[in-house]
Amino acid sequence: MADFLEKETKPVMLEPPIETSAGEGSVLSDSDNDVQAEKIESKIAKTLSARSQRNQANADASAPYPERDDVRHVVGLRWIGVCVVLYIVAFLYGLDTTIAADVQGPVVERFGHVEQLAWIGAGFPLGSVAVILLWGKLYISFNMKWLFIASFVLFEAGSALCGAAPNMSALIVGRVIAGSGGAGIYLGALNIVTALTTMKERGQYIALVGFFWGLGAVLGPVIGGAFSTSGATWRWAFYINLVIGGVMSPLVVFALPSIHPSQGVSIKARILRLDFLGFLFNAGIWVSFAMATTMGGQVWPWGDGRTIATFVVFGVLIALYAVQQYFCIFTTEAHRSFPVQLLKHRSQVVLYFATSANVTAMFIIVYFIPIFFQFVHGDSAIEAAVRLLPFVLISVTFNLIVGAFLPKIQYYMIVYVISGVFVTLGGGLLFGFLDPDTSSANIYGFSVLAAIGCGMTLQSSYAVASIKVPQNQEGDAISLQNVAQIGGGVISLVIAGQVFQSKAVQNLHHVLAGQGFTDADIQAAVAGAQSVVFEKVTGELRAAAIKAITEAMKKSFILVVVAGAVLLVSGVCLKFERLFKEGEARVVSAA
Repeated sequence: MADFLEKETKPVMLEPPIETSAGEGSVLSDSDNDVQAEKIESKIAKTLSARSQRNQANADASAPYPERDDVRHVVGLRWIGVCVVLYIVAFLYGLDTTIAADVQGPVVERFGHVEQLAWIGAGFPLGSVAVILLWGKLYISFNMKWLFIASFVLFEAGSALCGAAPNMSALIVGRVIAGSGGAGIYLGALNIVTALTTMKERGQYIALVGFFWGLGAVLGPVIGGAFSTSGATWRWAFYINLVIGGVMSPLVVFALPSIHPSQGVSIKARILRLDFLGFLFNAGIWVSFAMATTMGGQVWPWGDGRTIATFVVFGVLIALYAVQQYFCIFTTEAHRSFPVQLLKHRSQVVLYFATSANVTAMFIIVYFIPIFFQFVHGDSAIEAAVRLLPFVLISVTFNLIVGAFLPKIQYYMIVYVISGVFVTLGGGLLFGFLDPDTSSANIYGFSVLAAIGCGMTLQSSYAVASIKVPQNQEGDAISLQNVAQIGGGVISLVIAGQVFQSKAVQNLHHVLAGQGFTDADIQAAVAGAQSVVFEKVTGELRAAAIKAITEAMKKSFILVVVAGAVLLVSGVCLKFERLFKEGEARVVSAA
């Protein structure tokens, strides 16, 4: 099989150059013998010739959706190899996004520093969102294969540091590094799928990427909990990435074709046109936001000068970034880091909010349902995480269903409206009835309603957004949705975690007043670590303590209700239009 995969060595050049045309996407050759190679090369030559003519016709930026090719040129075993690579890395990225949810207790027991606990969960998505725009621009300027490999190595290095971390600080740094690399492999998977597939089949393949990302995200607490309660310990929640990465490395090298999204431009010119100042501002915005909202109220008092200064830095960086992007300072309109031109398209902006709302609802449920069962029912980490399976199965199932039927349904607005209704309903029931006395069956039922909504629009925005722009803007559209998805995760986890931690500590202080527990004891109890609080309190006092924590948890589920409402309103604001223009999506031959 390796011989087969290595036969195609000629890099593929995607026409036209990114910076000069509103033209077309990717064309690749794949061969299992010389005769087939000659036939495919002939097809490519004809396609490029036709594209050149179309590019001239579409040079006017007002041409909204230029014609795409209707034949995928990478087929057979090599295409299977490509899909295996992309789906596995999507699974790993989703897994690492949430795997920290059920390893926090053992980590605090090992290293202490409960005040830094939020960084274990937030560090990974923070590392991702800080560099998403950078990866997005790199993927539309340089060889996608080697960028993918570089980001994969970075992801594995961060995972290795997490597994071997000697202290809390090293673990947090490792999470941020792994998140930075993870953003590259996930964005690479989406860009490679977009480059290699036809417009008609793109939604199905992106849905599969989303399926595996979602599967990893919802199984993260389950797998993390399994490792943390086993002899392998929590460290293998991160080492597992090295094992899987080592097994699939040959496939990454030999199966992925070289994809050049730009030609006729020197490497030096492509490097110089990158918006380095914009990337720096963007990263600074996310880091200062995370620091202000995570450290404030936990490590620093809200009125502390450090908290105030960090919020001021956050606001100043937003203003500077907006000015720099608007006036194209040290960059150009075509190459600025943020895809400002997409803000002129209503559908792109609405899809951004819809994606952020979707991931907000999903992450809060994935993080807090296991915590609820651990506190209320005394479940172990693995037992509590297994209770997510109804949410897992329903969300990934509806993700696949929508991915398969959206090209047939065509009217994508309907999908978002229905999704918003289910998320709002499920979130409202969780917020209204979450209580120590609520039956497990009811909790499952409420979460399943939300899972239907989350699954329906988990990845749909990637396909819709990339189809509804000129093909030379597909990379920017994908990056914007990725910022919404991962950025929404950062914001939701930070805010929900802050609300839960502060309210739970406040409630426990009130319930346990006069019992002789220190602030550290109460913070450790809220963090899920072994604490003297639940070892000593019994009877009615223990029930009151659990009730206090549950009430704090309910406050976090307000965000699920808000997310559902935003998703519903976003659906209403979308155009009632077909996904494809009449005659645009033709029957695709994969042969």
